[in-house]
Amino acid sequence: MTPDVDIETLRLLVAVDRCRSIGAAARYVGVSQPAASARIREFEARWRLSLLERSPRGSVLTEEGRAVTSWARRVLDEIDVMRASMISLASRTDELKVAASLTIAEFLLPRWIGELRTIGFDVHPQLRVVNSVTVTELVSAREVDLGFIESTDTPADLHTQVIGRDRVTLVVPPQHPWARCTAAVPHEELARADYVLRERGSGTRRTFETGLGTTPSVSMEATSTTALIGGVHAGLGVGVVSRTAISYDLEVGRLVEVPHGLDLRRPLTAVWHPQRRLGAAAAELVAVAARALGRDARS
Repeated sequence: MTPDVDIETLRLLVAVDRCRSIGAAARYVGVSQPAASARIREFEARWRLSLLERSPRGSVLTEEGRAVTSWARRVLDEIDVMRASMISLASRTDELKVAASLTIAEFLLPRWIGELRTIGFDVHPQLRVVNSVTVTELVSAREVDLGFIESTDTPADLHTQVIGRDRVTLVVPPQHPWARCTAAVPHEELARADYVLRERGSGTRRTFETGLGTTPSVSMEATSTTALIGGVHAGLGVGVVSRTAISYDLEVGRLVEVPHGLDLRRPLTAVWHPQRRLGAAAAELVAVAARALGRDARS
């Protein structure tokens, strides 16, 4: 049976070659001189080699010793590279690729990521802000680890988890006739109105079209909440937007919520590829989001 190579003795032999004495080499690697001498003798006996020429002036490598030490240096260099690489791998920060629909990305996700970091995850997410349809496409193509959508349409071929609920609302500026309504605007009036909407593929738009039950008249499409609200203030039409996104505007009276009888509730959903196991940071982000939305619902 071939004996095993003792890595620590190889380190000791390299140190002897560097220091020119067993005593100095022993101090260099952090063992006693008797232990170092015994280790080298045992190594020589095991491999039937003579590695050192010992004298009162010190110890030098024999020809066999120089050959073994030359090989040992290459082995030890590779081990050191491997050790450093594994340490780096174990201590790396979590890279997290996330795609999120606009409302979640602008108003919710930053708070979730902040909470994730406070509980010990050193995450540096790469965020794609797109509409809900594009989120699911990115997840299906495995271009992101995790997606968040705000739509009633969830692909059957993806893993999904509802993390909370949201509500789409209709808003107008204070001078709009509907701003003074105390009863729900009749459905036929809603169907005739002009609207400022998100682009096709948006969960907000899909929720509204489903609730309205007909194709709305679109006066302006906007790919951002800021642009959408700007269009409403400019009198271009009734705004259709997540209530989460305009809570401040409602509070200060810049916008007024229109009473209506439409069902504009929708789920907020985490989605990921069925063949892509969520990493620790991604899984915890889903849990953080669910907890945060649960707190919001109770408050």
